Amino acid sequence: MEICVLNPYFYPYFGGTEKVLLEIYKRLSKKNNITVITSSVGSEPGETTFEGIKILRLKTVQRTLPHLPLPLASMDGLNAAIEKTAADIYHINNRYQYFSSTINTIKNKTSGKLALTIHNSLPKGIDPITDFGGLAYDIFWGRKIMKRADVITAVSKNAMETTVPIKFRKKSHVIFNGIDYKSFMPAMDSGRVAKTRASMGFEKDGILLISNGRLTRQKGHSYLIRAVAELDRIGKPANLFIIGRGPMESRLRELAKNLGIQDKVRISNGIGEEDLPYYYNAADMFVFPSLYEPAGMAMLEALSCGTPTIATKIGGIPEALQNYGEYIKIKDVKSITNAIMKVSSDIGHYRKLAIECRENVIKREHDWNSIAKRYEEAFGQVLGA
Repeated sequence: MEICVLNPYFYPYFGGTEKVLLEIYKRLSKKNNITVITSSVGSEPGETTFEGIKILRLKTVQRTLPHLPLPLASMDGLNAAIEKTAADIYHINNRYQYFSSTINTIKNKTSGKLALTIHNSLPKGIDPITDFGGLAYDIFWGRKIMKRADVITAVSKNAMETTVPIKFRKKSHVIFNGIDYKSFMPAMDSGRVAKTRASMGFEKDGILLISNGRLTRQKGHSYLIRAVAELDRIGKPANLFIIGRGPMESRLRELAKNLGIQDKVRISNGIGEEDLPYYYNAADMFVFPSLYEPAGMAMLEALSCGTPTIATKIGGIPEALQNYGEYIKIKDVKSITNAIMKVSSDIGHYRKLAIECRENVIKREHDWNSIAKRYEEAFGQVLGA
């Protein structure tokens, strides 16, 4: 099978979608020919190969628009590159970045089938402008891509039910994201875990909280920072280590400073993938205060490490967390504060729950080999293979 993968970003850029695509396609490249057409953001334009995947990076101009978590990437020669690829499957992974000329090229100038994955469900609960803008976009364009797609996949049941109209669901599949649970595991090298904890640089002891996610409004980090301030006020000290990068970084640092807890909040955007498991193991608990979350890969990584987990009960989170952690209300500092105190009072119980989630949910439903096979099968069905 010849598969052309379309996404504005790809490895070494490492957002959630990019991580998913690398894990899927380095597996599928063993039996299929894979070409990724992507932007040159963070790399030079040109052609390279990685993990058996041919990567074509196009010269790109980025445009930042309000209320979009990522800039629009305008890729020079995109449609010509698509036509030249002559693939069996054209797999679009961001419906916000591809427009009519690209869809028309795939449908009218190639013999390939169009696949669409819903990594980002219809926004809800972020803010009125983002919520309305997301709905308007899908009404005027996103659903037109869904109509013309030959096959649709979604990364959670919630993403499917909230985003894909009922009339298109006969050609749709829910395929969860995966976790490399052999890398993200509990009880790792205790010496390295201890060094990792010390390297976070907190001067005073306290409950060590960790959160991982792009620094945007939808991740809810500001409410978690306020909860740390509240814990400090009531004599329950906590330290917060946030892993991520994004447009909210300076605002989050300023918030911590204004609340007088700048020594209790650290933000790092330089943690390598191979180091992440040690950070999860070093923390007392993982907190995921998202306002919107189609799947929640970082949460799965933490759970796979046996890290007690607190998360909002929104989007695709309950499909993975189920009853193996503690839920909080969105945008609710008191709820976050109370949950942190509850989990810290019985940390052993919640660690046991996280390990049970690893065994009962992650290993069974989030194995990358099985997930890659499901994509291959879904694509094969529309090709009649």
